[in-house]
Amino acid sequence: MKHRVKTMIIATAVAALAVVVGCGGDDSSSDGESVSLVTTSTGQAYVGQFHAAELFGEEFGLGADNSVQEFEDEAAAAQLLVSGRGDVESSGVTQIIQLIEKDQKVKIFCPIQVDSTEQIAGLRDSITSLDQITDPNIRVAVDSPGGLINFIMNLLFQEKDLGITVSDLENVTVLGDGSQRLAALAAGEVDVGSVDLFELPDLEKQVGAENVVNLSVTAADIDFIANIYAAKEDWLEENQELAGAYCATTLYSNRVLASDFDQYEAAVNKYVEGGVDKSIIRSNWEFARKYSIWPYNTDVLTPEAIETIIDVAIPSKLLEPSARDYTFEDIVDTGPMDIATDMLGGPVTPEQVKAGDIPKPEGG
Repeated sequence: MKHRVKTMIIATAVAALAVVVGCGGDDSSSDGESVSLVTTSTGQAYVGQFHAAELFGEEFGLGADNSVQEFEDEAAAAQLLVSGRGDVESSGVTQIIQLIEKDQKVKIFCPIQVDSTEQIAGLRDSITSLDQITDPNIRVAVDSPGGLINFIMNLLFQEKDLGITVSDLENVTVLGDGSQRLAALAAGEVDVGSVDLFELPDLEKQVGAENVVNLSVTAADIDFIANIYAAKEDWLEENQELAGAYCATTLYSNRVLASDFDQYEAAVNKYVEGGVDKSIIRSNWEFARKYSIWPYNTDVLTPEAIETIIDVAIPSKLLEPSARDYTFEDIVDTGPMDIATDMLGGPVTPEQVKAGDIPKPEGG
């Protein structure tokens, strides 16, 4: 199975709101080291990943001061990473390769999320089939050139043999945030946009379910790794064990929350302000289990995956052709992944996770 990774692009950072979430724990965990994470999304789909250190970090020896800084702009997180104001970035592989192309010493060290919970939705009065998207009268909400939705659309167009990229669409509005695309669809300002699984019921409620057509369930139509952790090379060299523990904690959280709905529901309601309707939580959980959205092992991050990413990104003009000259080792530090696998007690299958057969952590 080919895995393709979401993309982001380096741009001038804009003003953004940083939300710092302290990692809980008792005195026994406060002696461990902590990690500062910067990201552009802490939505429901990422609760188990980005709050893994608070949920399970003590079991892997992490300290009590882990933090999450959330930014609305994709470039802001990258700026913090390269400036040293964040230890780890939640990112897409293409963004990291873009940084490497600009001589930034950064590397990937852990997978976070496989595929995506995004859905390409349209307003039925304007569009009923994906192949109509090339009609210049169809107004399409797109992401910035390096964003996840930009990549998803380019990959989807390729998989569906439409012979186009996002840059070929004639009637577009750039909306980098899912809530903005949702609002634009609900207001009738665009005809097509990508919304997350948990946002789709909101759109249907606002405009009527009969007026919404699902043009693509991303996880069903294409395969890719939607999110990874990356860090500066010097930080990784000095913190191999810490990076491995952080990766292991994330994958362990994926395993536990995918195996136990009650724990997942509790985590979502703890970290999503105002809580979430149980039916939506259940839909997200079942969707994640069905498509193994949350990776349980590190083996989804392979040389073949990176090669596929580059092959998709170059025609989309997100990477230079010279990106094909990079080796897997130029882009990925496998040391923390090896450490994580050992700390997790080895790999598990989706069937084991669904059955709750999860090895006890061996590290920490």
